[in-house]
Amino acid sequence: MIIRFRIILMFLLFPVAVTSWAQDIQISSFERNVTSLIASISPVEDNAGEACAVIRFFTRDNDFEIELNLGSVKTEKLTGEIRMWVPRGTKRLTVRHKGMMPLVNYEIPVRIESKSTYEAVIETTSSVHRSTETSDTKKNSSVYAGAGYNVTSIAGPSVAIGFSFKQHNIEAGFIYGLNETKPLYFYGTDGDVMAAYRYQPMRINIRYGYEVKLTDFLSVVPQIGAAYNMVNGKTYSGISNKNSKYETAQSVSALIAARLIVGLGKHLLLHVTPEYDFGIYKNYNSKLIADYDKTFKNWTDGFCLNVGLMVPF
Repeated sequence: MIIRFRIILMFLLFPVAVTSWAQDIQISSFERNVTSLIASISPVEDNAGEACAVIRFFTRDNDFEIELNLGSVKTEKLTGEIRMWVPRGTKRLTVRHKGMMPLVNYEIPVRIESKSTYEAVIETTSSVHRSTETSDTKKNSSVYAGAGYNVTSIAGPSVAIGFSFKQHNIEAGFIYGLNETKPLYFYGTDGDVMAAYRYQPMRINIRYGYEVKLTDFLSVVPQIGAAYNMVNGKTYSGISNKNSKYETAQSVSALIAARLIVGLGKHLLLHVTPEYDFGIYKNYNSKLIADYDKTFKNWTDGFCLNVGLMVPF
């Protein structure tokens, strides 16, 4: 009776044991290497006469079998690496290894172009699940910071910090305007000068954008948002300030923008952001300044352009 129970228990536990020991295959990263010249120095042509791309698969051993939806033109197995020359437009692959569960119809996350080199890391065992999840999370979300310069209408440096998830991003920014108005005088009822100021603008903005990939290195991000504009007054030429209510002018604008992003490398992006602002609210002082200086009118109503660099983390 005891022997029969042990045999039954072994059969019950055997599938659990096999499942625990089973290894599966994962691709933990797949990206383009813009500095590699392997595919362009000695190009290999596919059946259509077009130059192939090269995919470098880094592995712990070379017993992996890799099948691509368009096939491969040439394969080289090196120590810890499998190189495959593949046609442009290759989109899916399957990886097999004896004794492991295959990775079937993996969708390549980047566009395969002619004469370009790509690198992929093949990993196994359950620890890969954690590393893959971390890799996917990093790939899908990131924090970025940027610095730039507002070219028009008010010139001045800008900084920004944002968070992106998949193709969505939310960003907060600050612009310090370098332009100042001519002295703006405020008079009392008796005609005496009560105060005189030079006004200098600053802006805080928040915006939402949706990134549209055009190529591996080029994308456009339509944006909408709002800006809070502060125009601070500085007492001019020693004239005493007798009425402090004129010191600050405030306004609020809605904005639409179309940011063009160009990749300069793995960790550096160039952006050019044309923007148009619609004034929603202006206090009395802000209206006075806009009437007095048309340049400042465009600070809340009009076109501006910002150019700068961004670093994703």
